[in-house]
Amino acid sequence: MNHAQPDPPTRSLERHAFVALVACLLAPVLAHGLWRPLVHIFGPSGDAATITVAALAISGVLVVANYFAPARSPLLSFAVGALAALAASLGLSLGAPGLLTLLLVAASLALVIQRIPARLPSALDGLAKRHKLLTALYVLLALPAVASTARLSIFMGDGTQVHHQVIPGIDFLETHSCLTAYVRADTLSRAGAPNLYDTQWWHGSEGLPPLAAGVVNPYHPFALDYYAYPPPFLLGMLPLAAFEGDFAAQRALWFGLNALFLAAALWIVARWIGGPNAHRVLLLAPLFLGSMPVLVTLQVGNFQIAVVMLAVLAMVAFDRDRPALGGALLAFAILAKISPGILGIVLLAQRRWRAAAWTAGFGLLYFALSLLLIGTDPTISFLTYALPRISSGETFAFMDDRDFSILTNMAPFGLPFKLQLMGLDVGDPWVVGRRLGHVYSAVLVILAVIAVRRQGDRRSQALTWMALLVLASLQSPFAPGYTAIGLLWAINLLSVEVQRFRGGVGLVLLWLALTLPTPGTSISVYLAHSLMQASLTMGAAIWLVVRATRSPA
Repeated sequence: MNHAQPDPPTRSLERHAFVALVACLLAPVLAHGLWRPLVHIFGPSGDAATITVAALAISGVLVVANYFAPARSPLLSFAVGALAALAASLGLSLGAPGLLTLLLVAASLALVIQRIPARLPSALDGLAKRHKLLTALYVLLALPAVASTARLSIFMGDGTQVHHQVIPGIDFLETHSCLTAYVRADTLSRAGAPNLYDTQWWHGSEGLPPLAAGVVNPYHPFALDYYAYPPPFLLGMLPLAAFEGDFAAQRALWFGLNALFLAAALWIVARWIGGPNAHRVLLLAPLFLGSMPVLVTLQVGNFQIAVVMLAVLAMVAFDRDRPALGGALLAFAILAKISPGILGIVLLAQRRWRAAAWTAGFGLLYFALSLLLIGTDPTISFLTYALPRISSGETFAFMDDRDFSILTNMAPFGLPFKLQLMGLDVGDPWVVGRRLGHVYSAVLVILAVIAVRRQGDRRSQALTWMALLVLASLQSPFAPGYTAIGLLWAINLLSVEVQRFRGGVGLVLLWLALTLPTPGTSISVYLAHSLMQASLTMGAAIWLVVRATRSPA
């Protein structure tokens, strides 16, 4: 008597639905990380919107084909995707750049679609039947995430398509790109410019004189941003150097690299955490990737997301007894943006001498490489010119303009400027801001040393790392909203603890309070909203660190 055999776990609807979501999120990211650089090599052909639609179509073909006729190897899946890529390229006249882009997208997605299902936790199987209402809500959140990511990819492929940016209608986001500063600093360093931090090189950026008449902005339509990072950060610009002079290609490649690194980090950390309800972290990862704060940060090209991911992955590597990898990741994060050094203090407080030694060793290696490849002048200039101006706040002189720019500052240093804008007499806000910054830094170090004396499970440790990274980034005199990325990631991890409806509602409200833009245009409303978000960011991060001291060892 023949009995029907049940589908293996990898055939469950939930697994394939999750893979489909991941594929639809990654397809436009992959496509626009490749297309513009290939256009640079082969010449213009096709357009950004068509590339995005074609990439999504290929992801759909691969997902459907793998569900109804699962292939035994990625090569068979790639063959299906390659046929779809060829048909799309010929039918839409995408030329060589489009064809190569879609073939690489098909190859990458074929590998993802083949490998991910078997690696998903068994808790996902049957989840949709057990929680129909939550499944419907998840779908309602996933669809906008895919749509927003696809729209943004068009803007990243074509900077003139401003109506496809994450929040259309905001002029600042239309023209702001942190990557302009990184590329400009890399160009100046390789040209041997004396003191690349000198404001003479940065006219046209916020708070500095405009470009002289007749001087062309090479980053048009984006305005130049000011560079204030340590010189070793420029080692990360090596992949973009081949496309010097083509900012559109550099911007698209940077977007693709950062988004893919984020996706890989979310996957690695979610699988590393383990424990009951850990599948929630994995389920929320795609929604986090496609959320407005993350997409805005990817749009402006700021390195903050990569810094947080590097630092957390480093600590995961240390936990997995891979100190060399952890040291390499953490050392670069520290030398690139300084604030992840708080995790170096964590290692020392926990007496993890081996991990600390590997971090110090790679730090020396990166420092030596920067001296060799970039020269000694940028390092001297950073230590003697840039760092004092950053610490004192002089680099961010625009904070005293009494306009809306100060309202984006989440740092304690900016509090007296906000109070001054409210009409309160705080004396000299620069003096008060520096004092607040010094006290805050001292308290942060003490808090970190106390918190790490007790180590809970993996998730508790990750929550502490993320919270400390957020608090450390707030030491900068000017800390925009993207510094809260680590806290938003921590909210995903907190979902594991939700047992009742009100707990889930509380996390959703916290997320919304941290991420929703200011309602209205009144200065008083902006001030109240800015103070609320800054206080909530700091308060929630401190709470996560303090509660670590109460967790079981």
